[in-house]
Amino acid sequence: MIKKWGTISTIKHFVCLILGIGLMSASVALSKIALLGTSPISSIPNVLSELTPLTIGQWTILFMIVLIGLEWIALRQYFSWLNVIQIIPSLFFGVMIDWFVKFFSFIKLSNYWVQIGITLFSILLLAIGVFFEVNSRTLMMAGEGITDALAFSKKVAFSRMKVRTDITMVIVALIISLVFSHQLIGIREGTIFSALLAGRCVGLIERHFPKLTAWVRGSNEHGNSKTEQVLQ
Repeated sequence: MIKKWGTISTIKHFVCLILGIGLMSASVALSKIALLGTSPISSIPNVLSELTPLTIGQWTILFMIVLIGLEWIALRQYFSWLNVIQIIPSLFFGVMIDWFVKFFSFIKLSNYWVQIGITLFSILLLAIGVFFEVNSRTLMMAGEGITDALAFSKKVAFSRMKVRTDITMVIVALIISLVFSHQLIGIREGTIFSALLAGRCVGLIERHFPKLTAWVRGSNEHGNSKTEQVLQ
């Protein structure tokens, strides 16, 4: 995913990556606070954070390390240092999630509609964050990396594999929740909203802001990309 750019262009691309991860971290934190469930990729860390003393950010980091291990199993001889360094943005992601959880701790959930509003806003932030992260064309995080690895090894389209990995993560989170708490925790309507809306929001951004998309990518390419597929 990393390409050769000039110094200024390289800085721009990595700033877009950092901005994207920051927005995604804020999104996860808000969805955590709203108590209506997170996006599929954060569902397992969210459930585990409800069952253990570790935070959602700490579990996110551990989960990303596990995903990188699964990438090695899927890719074998094709596994490279590009897969290993996915831990760098993943570490930043986890740390920033916990920081934003503390930052947004002042938010009061006065009623269900406030929860819905916060959840929908978190989905919008997630979409904008993914737009910048993926279109920066720098480093993948392990959440996208495992999908890319499985799509490559199984010779399946990224978008189709993304649906499968998202469903698998939600099912695993459900099993963990039911086995260890005997009730449904950490997964609710917000998880469904995120799965249905986030990818479409990314697509809307790319279609309605083609100049911004080309600027972030560093190209004049306006067509469909993997960005929208990341959340579909």
